[in-house]
Amino acid sequence: MSTNYINNEKEFVLQIASGSESAFAEFFSYYYPQLFSLVRRFSLNDEDVREALQETFLQVWLQRDMLVDIQNMRGWLLRIATRQCRAVLRKNLVVQRSENMVYENELFESQTTPVSDPTTIAELSKLVRDAVMQMPEQRRRIYQLSREEGLKPSEIAVHLSLSVSTVKNTLVTALKQIRDHLARAGYPLPWLLLCWLFL
Repeated sequence: MSTNYINNEKEFVLQIASGSESAFAEFFSYYYPQLFSLVRRFSLNDEDVREALQETFLQVWLQRDMLVDIQNMRGWLLRIATRQCRAVLRKNLVVQRSENMVYENELFESQTTPVSDPTTIAELSKLVRDAVMQMPEQRRRIYQLSREEGLKPSEIAVHLSLSVSTVKNTLVTALKQIRDHLARAGYPLPWLLLCWLFL
């Protein structure tokens, strides 16, 4: 828990609203563990919790200019996270062809949040795929081995007969290319969030 953040929350919020990635990193580090613990009470597994919180913090960043008007930050974040949990549960129930909607009815109340025009992980993923397809062949291959096949840099290095440092540097370059592509499309995400979502 970041004592630095909680003692200077107003200042950090102003910085985030202005686009500060370092302030957002402090915000993320402070609130993520709290939300993770609370969301798990809704009978979600760790993967589903991570998905719900990915979308939560993505929405926060995209709507960061609204943060200065939030009086109860923890409650506001929990409402967004709860809404995302509902979406995850709904998706899981559809996939499982289940007609039992008790989770949505009993675990969550309908919430209205100030977040509008949401950008989903799926939409950003499409932009990422476009960026990956524009990469030089070796860079694209290294990124795909890391992201899609889950290989570690050392494993990729052996697989492609490259040095580990080359693989790591290439992954950083690939991520920068993705970030630039997203920024040109109107979604300038902070480095922390981009790494968490796509690397």
